[in-house]
Amino acid sequence: MMRAAHVCAALLLAALLMGDAALAEPKAKPDNTCRSAGVLKFDQETHPMQRTKGMEVCSKYRKSTCCTASHSHALRLKIREPVVAKFSRKCQRLTEEMACSSCHPLMGTWQMKNVCPSVCNDWYDACKDEYYAYSGAGTLVPCYGNALVCSPLSAITNSGADFCVHMGFHVGSDTDAEGIECFDRSVPEQLGEAEPTEPWQMQLKRMLEEEAENPSGLFIAGVFVLATIILMGGRFARQFGDPFGGDQLSLMEVRRLQQVRYERGEQMYDDETDSSSDEEYAHRSTPDDEDDEHEENSTPSSS
Repeated sequence: MMRAAHVCAALLLAALLMGDAALAEPKAKPDNTCRSAGVLKFDQETHPMQRTKGMEVCSKYRKSTCCTASHSHALRLKIREPVVAKFSRKCQRLTEEMACSSCHPLMGTWQMKNVCPSVCNDWYDACKDEYYAYSGAGTLVPCYGNALVCSPLSAITNSGADFCVHMGFHVGSDTDAEGIECFDRSVPEQLGEAEPTEPWQMQLKRMLEEEAENPSGLFIAGVFVLATIILMGGRFARQFGDPFGGDQLSLMEVRRLQQVRYERGEQMYDDETDSSSDEEYAHRSTPDDEDDEHEENSTPSSS
């Protein structure tokens, strides 16, 4: 009997320990949630979504991506680097494709971490004659501005795979299925989750923040037109709203003219009052005058 009680107690204790271990074990992270990729930091509680706004760059992935409007600035900087360095058009285009790889839904969720070797080879062939320099993080960056040590890419590395590694990417194998196991620049067909609606206040704030960071020509023209309308409107308002003919008068001059007009109006009022009183007095007779007139009419005339 005692032995059975000990066995039951041991089983109960083991069950409690297993339950605590199960509760303490963190939940497995779903495979389709966004994870930080490259220089982009994603919200790990979200999934790839359909972006209907805020995707001015890397817009080819707008139907399913972890990128949002907040990543536009960082992406635009990476895309502009070879443009500022005056690289060839083909090198610029492939560099943009690689910068946008983080917005690929499979790359952004780590379901696909590698770049296909063929993509690395194409990128290297397009940029091997361009000049690069090492950044503080140890990766290669286009050489422009005040860079001290610059070298042709062909002098730094002689293979596409090594170039991708120098640029911070993982390279897959030749046996990887392109577009499924490694990034091949293609766009997946699946759609992401529907994007939640954004209030108009947030849309306006986001637009102003984006334009403040990198103002477009249309935005600058709009600001110029608005400023011109405000200045001209104020000028017309002062001109047509001035009761003294539109001249720019000083405050003392305005007060003096107001005083002159006020005194002139008072004088005219006094003259009109006096004249009307005289006329009224002239036409109005007194009681004594009426009695005298009555006596004259009642006195008989002598024959």
